[in-house]
Amino acid sequence: MSEGVGRRDFMRTAALATGGLILGGAEAARAFTGNAAVDEKLFQDINRAKDPAHKVGLEKLHAPVIELPARIKAGEPFAVNVAIGETLHPMGVAHYIDWVEILAGNEPAGRLDFREAFSQPKATFFITLDKPVTLVARIYCNLHGLWQSEQEVKPA
Repeated sequence: MSEGVGRRDFMRTAALATGGLILGGAEAARAFTGNAAVDEKLFQDINRAKDPAHKVGLEKLHAPVIELPARIKAGEPFAVNVAIGETLHPMGVAHYIDWVEILAGNEPAGRLDFREAFSQPKATFFITLDKPVTLVARIYCNLHGLWQSEQEVKPA
């Protein structure tokens, strides 16, 4: 019989080697600082425009802009357009919008995931409402955290 590595020895060696790679990878991930400076305070809460009528700085680039039709009929679908920022957010490899979601009150009404360098940070959702509700648009920027805008909707 030939001398070789038994199945049990092979599995033990493979598991140890793989575990070392995983642990080494985790340490490397913790040490990674990224390509740009990140403001840690932006990741502690939901960010909103302080004065939605007069946005400044990061607010212009990150606060979702919700566009609705002038008239909405109860029980009929309507389009809700969401653009990420008054000035459309860039979509590069180092700085991008990961996703956008829309909520009708507390109920999830839609979500779209973006691909950096391929997508444009805009979305259209089709929603049907029977009663007044607050629409909430949320986006997630990889460098500037979670942002939210709200708009009241009153179907006729």
